[in-house]
Amino acid sequence: MNIHSKNTNIGIRHFRAALALAAEQTFARAAEALGVVPSALTETIRQLETECGLRLFDRQSRPVMPTEAGMEFLVVARRVVSDFDASLHELRRVGGVERGSVRVAAAPSVVLFHLAPALKAFRAAHPAVEVTVHDDIAARVGGLVLEREVDFGIAERWHEGDQLAYEPFHADPFVFVCHRDHPLAGRQAIQLADIPADQVIALDQGTGTGKQIAAAPGIPPSFLAGRLRAHGTIAQLTMIAQGMGVGLMPELAASVVQSPDIRCIPLRDLSLQRTLCIVTRARTGLSPAAESLLAHLRPLGSLATS
Repeated sequence: MNIHSKNTNIGIRHFRAALALAAEQTFARAAEALGVVPSALTETIRQLETECGLRLFDRQSRPVMPTEAGMEFLVVARRVVSDFDASLHELRRVGGVERGSVRVAAAPSVVLFHLAPALKAFRAAHPAVEVTVHDDIAARVGGLVLEREVDFGIAERWHEGDQLAYEPFHADPFVFVCHRDHPLAGRQAIQLADIPADQVIALDQGTGTGKQIAAAPGIPPSFLAGRLRAHGTIAQLTMIAQGMGVGLMPELAASVVQSPDIRCIPLRDLSLQRTLCIVTRARTGLSPAAESLLAHLRPLGSLATS
């Protein structure tokens, strides 16, 4: 016998062949069940018997019956095939969409208006997948993707170079934001000249939004140097909701703090918008679970392609 050889060519197909022959009791029917020709099945059984050094089937009997040694082998074969199929199923679950994990980074506004609805549908389809959401500014979203802390992100283009890939996802125009009691709150649209410069809550230019405002043509310099400043749009919105000033920011960002005290008004003479992108590592594939979440997410963006 050579059952301890590390160089054996016996595999799971030999075990399946023996089980099929025992069940069908003829080489023709067993071969049909396995999707092979009878001669291939005959050779597979011969290889198995040669490796074991035992005769497992009585070919002279009609129907073909297992020998006593064959009966003992079939007990083990059933267990081996069952364990193999269970292990393979589990591996597919881990590597597929039934299980596993997805990690995403996005700005709070994207989480609210795009990611949350996509996640709701994704979780209904794949409840066993673990999902982690990081909410952060654009600069750090790209960094999280680069460092492999997340599978993908949704943010403005921040990092240059060829390590990240940017897929345009949503166009978000800038608007004027004020308290509902502000004199401009009832307007359908305004111009930059209508905005009192001393009331503008300046946004830190280290953020993606602050950087865009500072670079936009036509923005009065006084809008960038207010006495009241905010590091992010959440703080800016909170102060606006308290009637402490006004601001310029993307429409989605302005809607994160869903307060009845906040008004968003279009600007006639400012064609500024941020382009949110799906950010991934260049030349690197995503897991099936991450791809599935993106399939739920993409149609929700204004720049979705058909």
